[in-house]
Amino acid sequence: MKLRFYNGKILTPDGIIDGELRTDGDKIVYLSPVSTLDWQDWDREIDLKGNLLAPSFKDAHTHSPMTFLRSRAEDMPLNDWLYKQVFPAEGKLTDEDCYYFTRLAVAEYYAGGITYCSEMYGHTEAVAQAFADTGFGAYIGSGIFDFDGGYDDIVRRAEELKDKLDKLPRIKYSLAMHAQYTCGDETLRAVSDLSKKFSLPVHTHLSETAAEVASCKEKYGVSPVKLLAEKGIFDLGGTGYHCVHVDDEDIRIMKNLNVAAVTNPCSNLKLASGIAPLKKLLDAGITLGVGTDGAASNNALDMFRETYLATVLQKYFLGDAVAVSAKAIYGAAVSGKSFGLQNADGLYRGALADMTVIDLSAPNMQPHTDIAANLVYAGGRNNVTMTISGGRIVYENGQLTYGEDYDALVLKCNAAAERIKNEL
Repeated sequence: MKLRFYNGKILTPDGIIDGELRTDGDKIVYLSPVSTLDWQDWDREIDLKGNLLAPSFKDAHTHSPMTFLRSRAEDMPLNDWLYKQVFPAEGKLTDEDCYYFTRLAVAEYYAGGITYCSEMYGHTEAVAQAFADTGFGAYIGSGIFDFDGGYDDIVRRAEELKDKLDKLPRIKYSLAMHAQYTCGDETLRAVSDLSKKFSLPVHTHLSETAAEVASCKEKYGVSPVKLLAEKGIFDLGGTGYHCVHVDDEDIRIMKNLNVAAVTNPCSNLKLASGIAPLKKLLDAGITLGVGTDGAASNNALDMFRETYLATVLQKYFLGDAVAVSAKAIYGAAVSGKSFGLQNADGLYRGALADMTVIDLSAPNMQPHTDIAANLVYAGGRNNVTMTISGGRIVYENGQLTYGEDYDALVLKCNAAAERIKNEL
């Protein structure tokens, strides 16, 4: 599809310009303040009417099928939440359940201007197929842990998954392990070997809670970051989800081994995990991503909330009103670099055509003193009027436009959630 966007503002890596942008397939092929390209065979012209065309959000940590657990296990400590509620309920899921609960998540992602995610979940083929069928982009892994069997089982399963997932459109296999505390030595050895075999970094939950860190130090004498580094997990780099309780030594290790950090402020607040030291991570040159986590612990898949909280919590945490800028957090939220995505961190020629249109006429966007700051400090999903995923318009003016029967989807998901509740 070829699209022409004109008569509006465009958020580029160098700032906001008044101009025109054109796409061909899934790439941006033209961007200029003044139209000089003689090209008339576009499929659609879109008059922005002074509104903003911005890069879409890249949700850097998700468990998409967890929409079935939204508002299900509330006001509980993390360990009780995970072992008494989440794991037992997940044991009742089928591939079909995960397929449709993922499609429900995608509907929410698109309505909030999200077009890519870094996904970790079981029933991985079904989840990946749901993404592919809706045109959503994802780096996706199963979240390897001890329950997956022994070394040979883990390696064989990973090889099968990679072969299947890498063939799907806008999908890429991600080598993901659940966490240090759910992976014994044999599992860690398998993950380390797979990293070398596939030439892939490893993505994992990392130092999310104080209890997790204390337990690791009691058992191994070192922090989770240092343990995984010693086990060869990060030899080819990686990504740590949460990173709430990393210390200065952990951050040095992460920098030296090219381990990115993904912050999930809503989830970390709700589960009382704490506030990640984002200023320290950014000052050390750590690549930062922003993610929602799953709907079970958030409960909204809303990147506007995440960017706002990520920014203002650092100011409170450090008692410093200039601790972390809105620009830095927004840049992390629209970039997929923390999970390996390239050419998707802004609007420029050759970049992926993953974009969103923001209504600048809305009251919360007035005045236009600093539009970029408005996005973080005042913006919300209600400002999203259009989402473009891979050069394809998937959401426009409150409607999904890729053929989803939303009413039927909701009925199917609610029936499955009720079935699981009754089975438990």
